[in-house]
Amino acid sequence: MAGGQIAVIAGGGSGIGQGTAIRLAGQGWRVVLVGRDADKLDRTIAYIAESGGVAESFPGDVRDWDRMAELGALMAPDGIDLLVNSAGGQFAKHAADLSRNGWKAVVETNLDGAFFLARHLHVALAKRRGSIVNLVANLWQKGAPTMAHSAAARAGVVNLTRTLAMEWAGEQVRVNAVSPGYIDTPALIDGFGALIDTVPLKRIGTVEEVFDAILYLASATYVTGEVLTIDGGLQLV
Repeated sequence: MAGGQIAVIAGGGSGIGQGTAIRLAGQGWRVVLVGRDADKLDRTIAYIAESGGVAESFPGDVRDWDRMAELGALMAPDGIDLLVNSAGGQFAKHAADLSRNGWKAVVETNLDGAFFLARHLHVALAKRRGSIVNLVANLWQKGAPTMAHSAAARAGVVNLTRTLAMEWAGEQVRVNAVSPGYIDTPALIDGFGALIDTVPLKRIGTVEEVFDAILYLASATYVTGEVLTIDGGLQLV
């Protein structure tokens, strides 16, 4: 995949990751989609191809150290310009009722996955002085009842973002994060009516607005270690 700008997008088969992949491909980027569901990745790739874009899939679980190491080895020769880490998952459960496996599943997907991707793509990023944009659901900023596992993992990703930004600055690898609030992804559609009233701007955000923030951080060459919140003012409530 030599030549042009290259992005690896984890969670590229749905939601914000999918929207980002489609937009980047539409702007001439070559995109590599990472995710557990090969069928979802293939559908996204087919859509991109029909629109004249270039994409390929790398099926794999971001929690799998060895599989992410294979991705790193694949991308190292040509390097990459951007890693968008939008793989994630969560479910509501009070902490007193949360099982060990439930905790592990969410923390490993969100926190371990973010580190495994960054760690194994470090060489590829350094080769092109690329950047990372981590997506962290806007739960980490304050207490999040029924979401202790997810909020703790996202807070960990925020600190990981800032720490890697410092460690890798000498290689001109920038590491930032986007912190979305309520966004119009399929996972939230059913709850829109109740959610809108809690947002100061009185509306739900769009995937397009999140993409704009990702693209800004990908191109802002003097910004690193930053967390850009996109939530209509929800964190202020």
